[in-house]
Amino acid sequence: MQHFKIIFIVTVSLLHITNSCMNEDNTKDNQIKNKSNEKKIKDLESVNKNKEQKELESVNKNEEQKDNKYVIESIVDIQSLNSKIKIDLKYATTDNFMKIKLYNSINRAYLQKDVAKRLSACQEYLETINPNYSLLVYDAIRPVSVQQKMWDALDSIPPDERSKFVSNPQNRSNHNFGAAIDLTICDENNKPLDMGAGFDDIRKIAYPSYEDFYLKTGELKQSQLENRKLLRKVMKSQGFENITTEWWHFNACSRKDAIKKYSLLMYENQISTTNE
Repeated sequence: MQHFKIIFIVTVSLLHITNSCMNEDNTKDNQIKNKSNEKKIKDLESVNKNKEQKELESVNKNEEQKDNKYVIESIVDIQSLNSKIKIDLKYATTDNFMKIKLYNSINRAYLQKDVAKRLSACQEYLETINPNYSLLVYDAIRPVSVQQKMWDALDSIPPDERSKFVSNPQNRSNHNFGAAIDLTICDENNKPLDMGAGFDDIRKIAYPSYEDFYLKTGELKQSQLENRKLLRKVMKSQGFENITTEWWHFNACSRKDAIKKYSLLMYENQISTTNE
């Protein structure tokens, strides 16, 4: 009987060792498979990324080769229509969120002519409210090439969140069509009104959609909110729409309509000096 007990114990031990070895082998196999799958996923992502980049380059090339005569001839220098509008192009300087000069040749604020006329009317309306106030433009038409640089600079932010601040260049921005404008209001000394958050501020306190929240916390003052409301009132008088994530950004139309109505500005050199 004792003999059988020993045999049983030895048999169980051997089975346990065998199972342990098999489990170790399976674990190693799974690790190898996981690493292999991870490599395949990374390779696939790399291929897809390269494919997307090539597709984007192809689209950009095709759009660049399109007849850009319309966009060049239809955009105008804002100040040629209304010299009372002030200009401070942030991306033509280092005073922007990237801290580098993004525009090499653009030193004037351009918009589609019909959009610029509406902006001029906004300035006239603002003067009826306060003759010492002027619109101060931070950015107007923006080439896709610059849009891409801005998008890439924020690559640490997930795309869904990033698009709230900078439009994905693949989807285009109204800025790329000369149908959007970034601006504020300044006084007779060219000092911008206090909006509670600066231009290009990515914090939620710059979101119009969060104004009530920050007003309750005391981080946004009533006077600052009133300044934002004044800007929105003036811009809305000519049909400009403020977006929910930037108090300074106004669209002249929907992106869909901009694509239908206007040609795309891919590069700075597509702007003719005759527009100046």
